[in-house]
Amino acid sequence: MLDKLKHITSPERVLTDKESLENYGKDWTKHIPVKALAVVLPKSTEEVVEIVLWARENKVALVPSGGRTGLSGAAIATKGEVVVSFDKMNKISDFDPIDKTVTCEAGVITEDLQNFAKENSLLYPVDFAARGSSQIGGNIATNAGGIKVIKYGLTRDWVAGLTVVTGTGEVLHLNNSLVKNASGYDLRHLIIGSEGTLGFITEATMRLTRPPAAEQVFILGVPKLDAVMNIFKAYTEKLPLLAFEMFTDMALEYVVKSTGLQRPFETKSKYYILLEIENDSDSTLETAMNLFETCTENGWVEDGAISQSPSQATDFWRLREDISEATSAFEPYKNDVSVRVSKVPEFLVQMDEILTREYPQFDVV
Repeated sequence: MLDKLKHITSPERVLTDKESLENYGKDWTKHIPVKALAVVLPKSTEEVVEIVLWARENKVALVPSGGRTGLSGAAIATKGEVVVSFDKMNKISDFDPIDKTVTCEAGVITEDLQNFAKENSLLYPVDFAARGSSQIGGNIATNAGGIKVIKYGLTRDWVAGLTVVTGTGEVLHLNNSLVKNASGYDLRHLIIGSEGTLGFITEATMRLTRPPAAEQVFILGVPKLDAVMNIFKAYTEKLPLLAFEMFTDMALEYVVKSTGLQRPFETKSKYYILLEIENDSDSTLETAMNLFETCTENGWVEDGAISQSPSQATDFWRLREDISEATSAFEPYKNDVSVRVSKVPEFLVQMDEILTREYPQFDVV
């Protein structure tokens, strides 16, 4: 059966050794056992079609595999499936400076797309800590949001077109990169976020945008949870925010111990807010500083720092972005829960009460 699969690709692109099965058969989740039959690495949409037809004929399940940076077990082969890895489909092509679009194969690394955009004086704005290893196909399959979702939205907002191989081996070309398309159902949005259950994304045309002006990063120490929404409201009313993230002192402790990074200031707060603004004029920074003073006077903020250089801004962001890596050694249970922005503090209070009562042995980071 696997000999036929090797004939579709090539023998060296069908892997069955234990190390490869372990590597490709799982994501960053650590407590789910891997049981993959084989790993196949196609190089084209046509090969993916042939793999799907082979799987149907032999009644073998397939698991799509991107950068495998997820923490929910979605990419793990647990029942003898064949893992379809897109590592070999990593070409960037068809850049259109007028439409500001670029076509990527599914295995293109997120950071490579970001760098390509930067080289062409543009921006691919969906950004998160796993940018250096996650792949565009996986970003689309999970509708990744990241750290700047408040400004730029989700991956869904940047997908202009898709090429998808369905479970019957049919190739779909969805939306064809149109801005205006009122021709009926837009199946592109059914595929985005479907986590590989409806077909294999083999190629995507992604929208790019202009980069922001100079970015300025603030980190604020916050004594009480209910102050977070007050700060959020104050800043979003007055400034073009690029990002607004909150984390706890416990999370900061894990990151500091794991990375050797310094605390942002001497004051130890219960919560921290990391916000980034587009510093497009002198008045913008002045407004930001005035808001900081107002928040301090109201007791919402007890200390703060502002980035003085790009490297310091990167270090500030690492205090937020490195949380997952800093806790990974403890085999965490990772959940990603969404509620309306205004309901976040209320949700956290209720969850904290439940977890403290029912799971006192857990560190809830």
